[in-house]
Amino acid sequence: MDIEVIRKRKSIRTYREQEIPEQTLNKVKNFLQGDTGLFEVPVTFTILNTKKEGVTSPVIIGADTFIAGKCRKQKNAEVSFGYAFEKFVLYATSLGLGTVWLAATIDRKAFEKAIHLEDDEVMPAVTPLGFAAAKRSIRESMMRKGLKSDSRLPFEELFFHDDFQKPLNVATAGIWELPLEMVRLAPSATNKQPWRAVVGKNKVYFYEKKTKGYAKESTGDIQKVDLGIALCHFEIAAKESGLKGRFIQADPGISVAGDTEYIATYVLEV
Repeated sequence: MDIEVIRKRKSIRTYREQEIPEQTLNKVKNFLQGDTGLFEVPVTFTILNTKKEGVTSPVIIGADTFIAGKCRKQKNAEVSFGYAFEKFVLYATSLGLGTVWLAATIDRKAFEKAIHLEDDEVMPAVTPLGFAAAKRSIRESMMRKGLKSDSRLPFEELFFHDDFQKPLNVATAGIWELPLEMVRLAPSATNKQPWRAVVGKNKVYFYEKKTKGYAKESTGDIQKVDLGIALCHFEIAAKESGLKGRFIQADPGISVAGDTEYIATYVLEV
């Protein structure tokens, strides 16, 4: 995957009624078997068929195939899920397949039954998989407009230098400009864009800016899933920029607002 795939990928809710070729589906299966999460929290994926398993979503038209993922309820579960699932979403995009993150607008009971979800597991989200229709349905166009799906917060509202008092702008972001811009472009639940990042010396600290009502028993904290997506985008762009680093968890103790929680640190190898 590369940043062009990140830039190209759009949420698709309207699909052509066309089967995915077996060869492509085999590529999907192979990728999912090797798709790993973060912080030693494994994620398990299942390919589902609407006709066989009865899984549906009222906002999806024309797709017969869905991918569902699950992981054990534990620290970092949602972050790991978001990271691994977005890696798959981008891979699917590279194969010419459409996807959309779905958490609320699905028949959750049917999906949870189909993937044999245990009491100590969580299924934060699923995605349909298929070929995008030539034209969006009216309902999909209205949804995108309502969610302002194509709009993003400005760079300096999301990213900071040393602490949350000093906004970072594109001109002074240096080596972090591209990785942070790919974070800015990431999808999120109802486009809330809950990620914030503080750039320090050879490190970038990631935080979740919480919105009330997004942490639920059935999905976990869906905004932590969004942070996993952001970390995935950041890592891809960092590699493409020739940067070498890794994610760790070590809270730097930067002063934060009550609705903001430390998530992870990207440490540059120098």
